Amino acid sequence: MRFIHSFEKWFFVVAMMALTACNSLLDWEDPRPCGNGQVASDEECDDGNVQDGDGCSARCEIEYAPTKKVDVLLVVDYSQDMAKFHDSLVERIPDLLSTLKIVRGGFPDLHIGVTSMDVGAMGNLAPGCTENGDDGRLQKPDCPNLPDHHYIVDIAPLGCDIAQAQRPGEELQCTGHSCSDANCSTVTQPGLGIEPPDLKLVTDGQGCPRCRNYVVNDIQGVLSCLLNRTTLACGWEQPLEAMMRALTKSLPTHPENFNFRRPDAHLVVIFLTAEDDCTSATPELYNPGATSLGDYTGVRCWRWGVRCDQAWTLDSSQNLVENYSGCRPRTESEGGKLRDVSRYVNELRQVVTSGDKRYFIQTIAFAGPHETNLRVEYRNDRWEVVQIEGTDVIPNLRLFDFTWRMSLLASDMQWCFFSLLSESWDAPLTHLGQRLRAVIERSMPAK
Repeated sequence: MRFIHSFEKWFFVVAMMALTACNSLLDWEDPRPCGNGQVASDEECDDGNVQDGDGCSARCEIEYAPTKKVDVLLVVDYSQDMAKFHDSLVERIPDLLSTLKIVRGGFPDLHIGVTSMDVGAMGNLAPGCTENGDDGRLQKPDCPNLPDHHYIVDIAPLGCDIAQAQRPGEELQCTGHSCSDANCSTVTQPGLGIEPPDLKLVTDGQGCPRCRNYVVNDIQGVLSCLLNRTTLACGWEQPLEAMMRALTKSLPTHPENFNFRRPDAHLVVIFLTAEDDCTSATPELYNPGATSLGDYTGVRCWRWGVRCDQAWTLDSSQNLVENYSGCRPRTESEGGKLRDVSRYVNELRQVVTSGDKRYFIQTIAFAGPHETNLRVEYRNDRWEVVQIEGTDVIPNLRLFDFTWRMSLLASDMQWCFFSLLSESWDAPLTHLGQRLRAVIERSMPAK
């Protein structure tokens, strides 16, 4: 019982730190030593001692359950003007994969799925919106390389002999194996879990056997196809709600998602959007007839989801341009009509907690830049938040707040919230791979 008690104490400390910290986190230098019961900027946890085996290690690192399974969910904006950003993300996927290839013991057992931000308009008949939209279903446009599945599977086979060797910091090398398709089948190898039944054995570039549901293109090519959808989606973007539906819904309503999220896997969620989150706590926000909420445009998400130093007026008889400063997400207790970001933080943390076991989670947002000063203009007979000059990208507050709250280390915010307009996309996926590698290797039994 001591483990449970210490784990709960650690969770309380981390939660309180997340709720009370401020946006100066990146500049915070904290010299407090590990073991004093207060989480410093370079600590993941601090339970008041320097002992291992109680959920928080002697190095003040979270003691994750040992696993090499990693689930990656991409929540993407399928708008046509996002195509160039889809391409940029696909181009950088090798940054993540190259680091995972040098994980001790070989490439992790990987699931990769994609969902849209379209979950409808809570029953309102809004343009382009159906009742529940995609509802968190994993998307698979016309991708012939995934004929029967809606997500990528790349795992190691079981029940066969593999002659392998690996030097520290290098990829696993295999000189031979006795594996076949039967070693990828859950029928003959129940230890694989509930994976798709028709995985094929493939030998990778280092001679190591892998079980995959794609055999023609590489992961980069398959992911490019999954991101290539041309159908229109609902204009009320709700990435946070779409994320939770994708991770928690399965059979019978969502067969596309069956066993995508494994309860014993680390989890990564990547957002890719030029919009901010507009997940409403009430159907009224999406109702065209609710004229008291203002123009039936995306500005409702800002007026009722963001709090600034100045009260929202949006009176075109007085001004055609309004400037707001010190803006941040508005909570429901402050009269906001968007669902609190903190709710999704708490719900997502529960997804990676299984009894006494805890699994790593990292969220990354490729979105508009985080700006607390907003400019709103009245044009074409409606109010609009001004986009970043020369782009279709708007500032972002809610996804920034969410990724910040989900980050355990101060240094993570240097890469886990990343502007779509940055000249180089090198950093985020490289750092993500490094974090995953460190977590996987430190949680594995020492040999």
